[in-house]
Amino acid sequence: MKANDKGLRLYDRNTSTKNAASAIVYSYNFHYSINFSKVIEDLETNSERRTQIGIVDNEGDVVYYIADLIKWPETRLKDGIINSNNDPKMKELIEKGYQVNSGLKFGTHYRVYNYESEHAPWLIHITEKTHNWLDVARMIRVGHGVNKIIVLAYENYWISLKWTKP
Repeated sequence: MKANDKGLRLYDRNTSTKNAASAIVYSYNFHYSINFSKVIEDLETNSERRTQIGIVDNEGDVVYYIADLIKWPETRLKDGIINSNNDPKMKELIEKGYQVNSGLKFGTHYRVYNYESEHAPWLIHITEKTHNWLDVARMIRVGHGVNKIIVLAYENYWISLKWTKP
């Protein structure tokens, strides 16, 4: 691991540090308000390396997440299904044919199905800058526990976060 002005450069085991980093890690204190600007900027470069977030607690322990921008492909609703969701933030998904249902039983805003899925692969949480990183960690923990991908609707971006071992 090496640090520079962008963040921590992470090298996978048995990888030379003379090569390009395997991941860039952006580190945040769990009390801080969320700000994905650096993460989004990095993800939009379409680099081959992973973009990770490390959330640090007050004891110095770190939990790591792999971040990705989601581009939703077209799908279609299953026969007989009607979307009754009228949240303007979900308009893109509904127009592309996704089934959007309440995510309350998972502690999030929405669960999302595509045509092929029997169970919702995604949990969507509307995320504002007033949330802190602890809120994000809670969302991901629940999603990981029920084998769902947590997707944060943040400004005009869809950001998936998956827990990973260091």
